[in-house]
Amino acid sequence: MNTKLKGRTALVTGGGTGIGRGIAIGMAREGASIVVNYRRSENEARATVQQIEEIGGKAVAIKADVTRWDDVTALFKSARSHFGQVDILVNNAGGTIKKQELCDMSEDIWDQTLALNLKSVFLCCKAAIPQFPDGSGRIINIASISGYSGGGQRGVAYGTAKGAVITMTRGLAHELASRRITVNGIAPGIVATRQHEQFTSPQDYQSLIKRIPLGRDGKSDDLVGVAILLASDAGSYITGETIQVNGGMLMN
Repeated sequence: MNTKLKGRTALVTGGGTGIGRGIAIGMAREGASIVVNYRRSENEARATVQQIEEIGGKAVAIKADVTRWDDVTALFKSARSHFGQVDILVNNAGGTIKKQELCDMSEDIWDQTLALNLKSVFLCCKAAIPQFPDGSGRIINIASISGYSGGGQRGVAYGTAKGAVITMTRGLAHELASRRITVNGIAPGIVATRQHEQFTSPQDYQSLIKRIPLGRDGKSDDLVGVAILLASDAGSYITGETIQVNGGMLMN
């Protein structure tokens, strides 16, 4: 166990699978107590908690639908009852609901996509900010390369939501700067997760990898180092930034 985050509590939404799971375990290795939020992936969330406990860390899995305010307030109340205040919020929950062109998309799919990827960030930030200590609160929003590219074919709803998360990250960083609470984002590129397994064909996935200068797709662990930097004292002078982790696929 390392000590970069010792004595702090991190709440990771969607922390049982994929990128969220990698960040939860990585932060636990640095000494943080972890709240693993899940909605449907209970077995995976509990497996994440078990792995953290096996390396000597502290963690708890808490079910909540982070698109609903009542669930979010209950989530934070339960987190504080286990570990005291939440010091680090990782807004990781998100994903594609359905890939469709805009003219074929129902209002319900649009609303669900923005709720999962954007409204969840709003609600969790709204719950976290009042209980953050001045000078040490950290918010990390998981955005996407789609927030810059527009989401690709049939991905306009997801791309729009993630682009809004990037903008929200900048705006909230300004809003909280006087309290010395930092707000940053991470924009993954092509990362091997269940989303691609579900929505990207093997042929299309290989075509995407060919566009990556480093010649491979990303893994969840590739996001961990950046997340720890932004959550730790080493990242205390970074705010309002969204760091791209994409193997060079998009260079700004």
